[in-house]
Amino acid sequence: MTDIKRDLHMGASISTNWALTRATSLLGDPGGLLETTDDMVGFADSLRTGPVIRSRGGEVFSSDYEVCSTVLRSPDASADIPVARNILESLLIGPRPPRDRIDPLLDAIISKDGAAHARMRRLVQPAFTHRIMQGWRDATERVAAQLVEALPHDRPFDLVRDLAAPLPMAVICEILGVPYADRHQFSAWGDTLAEGLDRPRSLAQSRRMDVASQALVGYLGDLLEQRRANPACDLLSSMATAQVDGDRLDNRDIVGTASFLLLAGFETTVNLLGAGTEVLLRHPHQFSEVAADPQLIPDLVEEALRYVSPVQFTFRTALAPIELPGGEILGDRETMILMLVGANRDPHVFDEPNRFDIHRHNARKHLAFGFGIHHCLGAALARMEAEVAWRHLLARFPDPQAWSLAGTPVPNPGRIIHGLRSLPVRVSNRVPA
Repeated sequence: MTDIKRDLHMGASISTNWALTRATSLLGDPGGLLETTDDMVGFADSLRTGPVIRSRGGEVFSSDYEVCSTVLRSPDASADIPVARNILESLLIGPRPPRDRIDPLLDAIISKDGAAHARMRRLVQPAFTHRIMQGWRDATERVAAQLVEALPHDRPFDLVRDLAAPLPMAVICEILGVPYADRHQFSAWGDTLAEGLDRPRSLAQSRRMDVASQALVGYLGDLLEQRRANPACDLLSSMATAQVDGDRLDNRDIVGTASFLLLAGFETTVNLLGAGTEVLLRHPHQFSEVAADPQLIPDLVEEALRYVSPVQFTFRTALAPIELPGGEILGDRETMILMLVGANRDPHVFDEPNRFDIHRHNARKHLAFGFGIHHCLGAALARMEAEVAWRHLLARFPDPQAWSLAGTPVPNPGRIIHGLRSLPVRVSNRVPA
């Protein structure tokens, strides 16, 4: 398909999508409300009239923990982007990228199923061993210490801009082996592509995402060739040389997965740190407990993941009928929207689910990193980055009473990814002697 035809198709898809979205939202249909609500927690709660809710457009929704976990671990639930079944769905989903082009989502491990997913996970897994993770912790400690030391006292700063965003970006770039001089551009591509996790809202946005995707893929392809010729101690080199029973990853697998790791390795941590710190500021008693006892920081991380839910929802399409708790059936080719933000606040699993509690005994049951075969490969990395960042932050600014908001937090405009774009704060205490 030519670029002009793709633009026309995409433009028609976007226009049709938003016309239908607005109409179904006015009718109170969950398919429209998902795209228009400003209260995702409230929307997820509204779905609790049954284990599953079906929209007029045929999508199936659930905020039920058992339903979501069942679908996530089912081998018959596909994580791939659904294929259109009819003309209407073709307009809603839009055209797929040409298959001669590597795509950060379609070619990443997250979008693979069955044998293809198992193969890629088997080959990528060696890059996530405990020994290599320890090297990443050393890098995280070094970067976090530098960023926290540079934070001012007695004047406002933006915690997202000055710590929550640059820390995971610096770490994922170091892990992948991106040269320091290129990290600003790398970050810009990541920011643009993160918007693409939602449906594009204009043709201009779709074009920006396409340009960023091609630029990032091209950059990583060139860097991969350099690593094949001269391997280094980084993830690209590890994936380039990984072998299991003589099997190896090809360029499409490596570049697609590395591109996705930029998004996954950055977005979860930045939103966990930003939104999690805002939650702490609004719960001063628990803030004081964590500041007095850093051993509570891992508990803070788990409860923040549950309470904030950096990934609000995800999709799965049934490749065969899936029996759900309560006797419902997810039919062949039906797509379910799994409201992770709702599952993480299911009152049947979490007592007083809308209460933030760092002492919650089962907080780690959250589905923030998914479940089953597609459980996030980088979950340990995100946890470690958040723990290290909060430990350094509270070591330098240990008095919770000295912390205050210095302005209004600015939410991330995305719907799938939840967090803050800006968190202006002031810490009035002096640096401890």
